[in-house]
Amino acid sequence: MLPDNQFQRLSLHLVDALLVFLARWLIKAVGITSQSKYFMVNMIRVAVTGGIACGKSLAASMMEATGVPVCEADAVAHALMRPGMGAYRAVVDAFGAGILATDGTIDRRILGDIVFNDETKRRRLNVLLHPAVRVEIQRWLDERERAGFRMAAAVIPLLFEAGMAEGWDAVVCVACREPLQMERLRSRGLDAAACRARLDAQMPLDEKVRKSDFTIWNDGSPDELSESVRQVLKGIEERNT
Repeated sequence: MLPDNQFQRLSLHLVDALLVFLARWLIKAVGITSQSKYFMVNMIRVAVTGGIACGKSLAASMMEATGVPVCEADAVAHALMRPGMGAYRAVVDAFGAGILATDGTIDRRILGDIVFNDETKRRRLNVLLHPAVRVEIQRWLDERERAGFRMAAAVIPLLFEAGMAEGWDAVVCVACREPLQMERLRSRGLDAAACRARLDAQMPLDEKVRKSDFTIWNDGSPDELSESVRQVLKGIEERNT
């Protein structure tokens, strides 16, 4: 007959083994995946940043294709500036009716020409928008976590400039060579001066690279970008396991 202490240890081992067996059986039987609401883990929160015209949105769409939900800070800001939304009146009051299109919406190209050529006005716009954008992104992330996603990403071009770099499990910078940035900006219909103004309005790209946990270089083909995205997502998973 086993002594009481040995019997207790053996009983605990048997209970542990039974719990592991039941957990594995439940995962297989119910079909629990890493994005299941039953998979009780903290969601990995990823910030995607980088330089203008480096392919942040394209890289994010490739992340989304793997099942990672994505939120675009620019889209959030644009939604906040629609007529009737919270930031619309504040932005019009700050920059005047000259920024309005004929349908009463804010013409983002006109507004962009103003703020990219005047640092004071750019900061004013950021003060009006960034706090609300931050709140909306946080709300979106919380909703994704409650939905049971294993990972979610937010594309925030001015992550470092806006002081939003804290609280992420990983920060990813999408980068490319400056001549390629200029080429892509010119393809959007901007002249050389407008391209330069937009590049100079952001933190130097090499500094963003240094501050980030991972870098995706987008100097090559879409297939090469897709593979880089896949490798970075794998690295983020491994880092947060």
